[in-house]
Amino acid sequence: MEIKARIPGMITAVPVKVGDSVKTKTVVAVMEAMKMEQPIPSPVDGTVKEIRVAVKDKVKAGDVLLVVE
Repeated sequence: MEIKARIPGMITAVPVKVGDSVKTKTVVAVMEAMKMEQPIPSPVDGTVKEIRVAVKDKVKAGDVLLVVE
């Protein structure tokens, strides 16, 4: 499952790495948007297969941040 940015912002943290197991609601990235930190939770249990962003990357709404399978 692709985890996408809901709003534009800047990535401030990616606390997971490829191969990590995550549960539903585990925070897989944090972004700053509208001067607030927005945690991005995993919507599913699974394993992180890809990380497509890095800290300080600017993202647009709809950009794929991570892939969890």
